[in-house]
Amino acid sequence: MRIIDYYPLRGSFSPGEIVTFRIELETRSSENITLRVHIQHLNEQPITIEKTLQLASGKQVVETQWTPPVKPAGYSARVEIFSTNDSETLEATTAFDVLSSWTDFPRYGFLTDFSTSRADPELVLRKLTPFHINGLQFYDWQYRHEQLLAPSEEYIDPLGREMSLTSVRRLVDVAHEHGMAAMPYLAIYASSANFWRAHPDWALYDENGKPIAFGENFLGLMDPSEGRPWSVHLLNECTRALDAIPFDGLHIDQYGDPKSGLGSNHQPVDLPRAFVDFIQSASNEHPNRTIVFNAVGNWPIEALAESTADFMYIEVWPPDVEYFHLAEIVLNAVRLSHGKAVVIALYLPAKRLANNLLADAVILACGGTRIELGEGIRLLSDPYFPKHEEISLDLQKGLRRFLDFIVRDEEWLRPYPLSAEEKERWAESELNPNHIITDDSIMTVVRNFPGKMILHLVNFTNLSVHSRWDEVHATPAPCQDVSVNIRRDRRPTKIFWDCPEQRKGIQELDFAYSKGILTFQIPQINFIGLVAIYD
Repeated sequence: MRIIDYYPLRGSFSPGEIVTFRIELETRSSENITLRVHIQHLNEQPITIEKTLQLASGKQVVETQWTPPVKPAGYSARVEIFSTNDSETLEATTAFDVLSSWTDFPRYGFLTDFSTSRADPELVLRKLTPFHINGLQFYDWQYRHEQLLAPSEEYIDPLGREMSLTSVRRLVDVAHEHGMAAMPYLAIYASSANFWRAHPDWALYDENGKPIAFGENFLGLMDPSEGRPWSVHLLNECTRALDAIPFDGLHIDQYGDPKSGLGSNHQPVDLPRAFVDFIQSASNEHPNRTIVFNAVGNWPIEALAESTADFMYIEVWPPDVEYFHLAEIVLNAVRLSHGKAVVIALYLPAKRLANNLLADAVILACGGTRIELGEGIRLLSDPYFPKHEEISLDLQKGLRRFLDFIVRDEEWLRPYPLSAEEKERWAESELNPNHIITDDSIMTVVRNFPGKMILHLVNFTNLSVHSRWDEVHATPAPCQDVSVNIRRDRRPTKIFWDCPEQRKGIQELDFAYSKGILTFQIPQINFIGLVAIYD
């Protein structure tokens, strides 16, 4: 007998919802087995569920269920299988979480194929549930940039792709069945070239009074200022789309440039203000929907962080090519937004395993997540999402370990607590603060919460925090028995350690405390790990 896979059936669960685990097995003969599922919240005592059943030979699926407490939290889940025919105990691990809203801790994925001939939505999205994806960007689903809904069920998009509203609706429904929000893409100021030319008084102009085009005879840019005809028109299109298809919100894009422009009246257009006003209008018109806006090149993050956007979404571009830049961008977005979740988009070839995992490690350590998986298990490797790439089994396994880790430890990884009462007291993150002493090859992020300190450690052995994420580099050499010394004014009660490779979960560490110095050893860091120090 072997375990093929083990995972929850939804990307995340709502309070009061029953959690269902799927165990995919293969047996050589019929046999009686006992399943034990150990469910654990952080370092608390695990809860054990036991189930005995008889299996036939061949491949099959077994499901178990558990109703978690209503309070938002992340959990680990380890299954043990005992067989009467085999003395060996089989084990597998996964994770799951309970969230009041998926935007509290988004694990964003993507879809790009909305044709009638696309792969089965159920199969495609089920492949994403083991990675705990709980939101999906429906990229370029629209009929036209200025007319989101197609006039017929089947339509051709601006790039000549055959599309189907039936497929879009089916994907939305299946996403909801798997605990994933469905977010339709739109661009805040783009229209087709024909529409743009037909509405010169709606257009955006450069400093020389020339209308601004995007791409060669492809799109034209419009003035998105509040109350202007284009803004009113696009908000109406959003309402039409949300009324016709049960999307969960709006994913609003921009192009990063231009950063200024003129209206048809030759008056300057304050684009950051226009973006924020559009977000506010969309939020007002759709108060129960998620609104997300792309800060392309981290611009204009100061304005967007103060907007009503539900979380920060940042597309990273040169010159921000160092890992240290990623850390600064995430930490700054958390600080400016007063603790909103942060999702990072950056584009890396699937063959660069070390780059992908190290970029994820830096983003996670600083309190963010990355949009990277979609369309089954494909990697987002290009700003035009349909150019996604197949990923290796090694990268799949690495990402799976990472995502299990961040979900089971999310209350330690997030930059702020999940509960609304504690959220106001969250402490700002610091990068390499003076009171943390580690080897130079380890980047450290510290967060202080009432009653505990959380250290996030990223391994840069043989590299540097100033290495470039967009250039090929070696995998960091694993660090073993890393000594950590921290100045503290009191002795802690307990210290815990966890990392993606630690399949059996959180480990309690021994420590020494003398003359204001706390000392302990971390067993091993491959890419990322965390230490929780309890007062």
